[in-house]
Amino acid sequence: MLLVAIAVIVFVAIYNYVFPLPLPQSEPNVKLVGYVNENGNVVLEHIGGEAINSYEIYVNGELAYGKNDEPWEIGERISPTDQFLSDAEDQITVTVYDILDDGSRVLIFDGIITGKTREESQSPAPPTSPMLISSLGTNTVDEDITCYNYSINPDIDASTYIYNWLVNHGSGNQSITNLLMPFDTNSSDNVKDYSGDRHNGTVINASWLDNGKVGGAYSFDGNSYITLPYCFGSSYIDKITVEAWIKTNADSGTIASFNRKKYWELETNEGKITWSTNTDNGTIDTIGNSAVNDNNWHHIAAVYDSSNGTSAIYIDGELDVSENGHDSGENLGNGESPSGFIGRGQSAGRETIFSTSFETQDELDNWKENGTSGGGQEETWDNLRYDDFNSGWGSYTDGGYDCARTSSYKHEGSYSARIRDNSGTASSFYLTNGIDVDSPEYKSIKIDFWWMWNGNGWRSGEDWWVRYYDGNQWRKVLDVDYPSGYSKNVWYHEIFYINETDYNFPTNMKIQFRCDASSNYDRVYIDQVYINATGGDRIDYDFDLRDSSALNPRTGTYSIGGTGDFDPEYAAFNRTEIDISSYNDVKVSVWYSYKDTESADFIGLYYLDGDSWIPIFEDDDPQIGSGQSDWTYVEGNISDSVDTLVLQFRWMTSSTTEYVAIDDLEITGIPPSSGSNFTGLIDEFRIYNRVLSPEQIYQNYLCTKDGYSNRSVIVSEETELGDTWKCIVTPNDGIQDGANVESNSLEIIGYAGG
Repeated sequence: MLLVAIAVIVFVAIYNYVFPLPLPQSEPNVKLVGYVNENGNVVLEHIGGEAINSYEIYVNGELAYGKNDEPWEIGERISPTDQFLSDAEDQITVTVYDILDDGSRVLIFDGIITGKTREESQSPAPPTSPMLISSLGTNTVDEDITCYNYSINPDIDASTYIYNWLVNHGSGNQSITNLLMPFDTNSSDNVKDYSGDRHNGTVINASWLDNGKVGGAYSFDGNSYITLPYCFGSSYIDKITVEAWIKTNADSGTIASFNRKKYWELETNEGKITWSTNTDNGTIDTIGNSAVNDNNWHHIAAVYDSSNGTSAIYIDGELDVSENGHDSGENLGNGESPSGFIGRGQSAGRETIFSTSFETQDELDNWKENGTSGGGQEETWDNLRYDDFNSGWGSYTDGGYDCARTSSYKHEGSYSARIRDNSGTASSFYLTNGIDVDSPEYKSIKIDFWWMWNGNGWRSGEDWWVRYYDGNQWRKVLDVDYPSGYSKNVWYHEIFYINETDYNFPTNMKIQFRCDASSNYDRVYIDQVYINATGGDRIDYDFDLRDSSALNPRTGTYSIGGTGDFDPEYAAFNRTEIDISSYNDVKVSVWYSYKDTESADFIGLYYLDGDSWIPIFEDDDPQIGSGQSDWTYVEGNISDSVDTLVLQFRWMTSSTTEYVAIDDLEITGIPPSSGSNFTGLIDEFRIYNRVLSPEQIYQNYLCTKDGYSNRSVIVSEETELGDTWKCIVTPNDGIQDGANVESNSLEIIGYAGG
């Protein structure tokens, strides 16, 4: 039909868009256009929005046409009058009301339609209407653009039409999609990309169906997917919209992914949409609010805008969630160009949860004595003294003017003990009364406390001590040189042992803490001092960071391990809990070595599952004789029932010159989003190189929700002054494409009205 002689058509202000966002009942979503065809008939055409169920049409103020509960659909035309408008002097006023459920009326069209001029009637008419039409026919920035298919005469029996929108904003015609896959052609091998960039996909076991949301769709069973080439214009993405129709009843499954840890991933998780986006500052998961796993079709759209770091999810045309998870200006990507998938997460999704090469005192402090001896019998430690200095010196005597209780720094409570300088006894504090460690037949004393460097006077080689009185003389049992890998103003937890095999256990044992620096600005703070003792069988073991003086580390300066003379008992230290609850298929890998050990010795690493210690590795015959063994790599799987991982390093040696150690510990796992493939149907998959407006997303939903492909619309929010738009339309019959049809072009101009 020929679209001619359109007079000024006045629309209510709220109908500036073909398909606005969902509005209250009093504001219907509809767009009508009036014109005179080549025969002089007045025509009203529904060109956008939802169907009108009940309506009245008035011509020159009189009711001419009306219907109740008989929908007026998009693309349908009505001739409200038999009057012919044969020339320019003939005109009528047409008014249309939408009748709402409560009986009220809302004006949706009010305009004057004028007939053809004589010259127009005598000139030959073009055979079809233009494919591209703006809302008011004036191509301004305030108008939507609709591409219709009714002027196309396809060379096949088309069941669907595919619309590839192109825009020229001064740099040539560019598709607004990076990937356009409607899935309309039956193929078990390849999926065509209609964006014009030939980013075609490869089908891996997915099944094509002819009853998708629009035309065909692909069915995924959890083991099938479609591979995609990298389809973005650069190695970083600043703006993106991913769109698809899905139908599933599964709790979780990846809809599409270009590697969650590198670019992005769209998935369902616990029935809700998760949109994962990765920048240089890490991965952010935006999680939707609405469930979509009800086995019904749902339109899904996810957007990311680097200008404000915002991610958003839309479901069935409506905003579900929006978050500013990233900083403004952060682009997606890591500079690589990974392949992507539809229906599958990245197979290389394993992540490092925790790793250490045992280079710091902090990591040593995370390993705590298990408190069990050989055979798992609980070892009993008697507490002989405990002092926190909060209410006085307690068990200790202030040595003099370079020792004081202070509230300036403390590990807990309100006070700690401070020693400074090198004034001998005056720079110390010590037990006031001796402790009998002989009569109870104790075999080991454990000194447990917290300490911290402070002050600007410390120089390399200056130190502080802990001394032990054995009944005859003071003996140095701990000597900490500055800096020894310790930082100032950081509290450190220290545990060491005094064993009867090395020291006399008298009836009047004492402990002294003493500073041996050089000025009043060399300060050490001591807090929470425990003195414990045991008569158990375990003796003379040491668990510590090991440098090359003990055995050569695999990497770096240190490994971690033990030594001692306590065969046939074993010692055990546990690594504090590591959260692995959000990962699947968790693995622990580690290297181990030993030096100067014999067949009766032992080394092992375990993890706690319920009440049981499960071995990651055990070596019950680490015989090397003289020298150090090669580092051995081992890897173990962690039970899925474990949410917090506790590791135990266990060993036995028969000499303080024998060493066993581990190095380069790593814990890895797979996030749930990376390990779950999609089960269900996916249709109309698109990746846009722009952030679609909420109006456009809603429009796309409306255009396809009933399974039709007779038109496509670009809303005014997507257009800019000076743009030239056109559309390439491809007919398809489910088996093949017909010949492409290129629409007319529309240049967007400024609004000239007042």
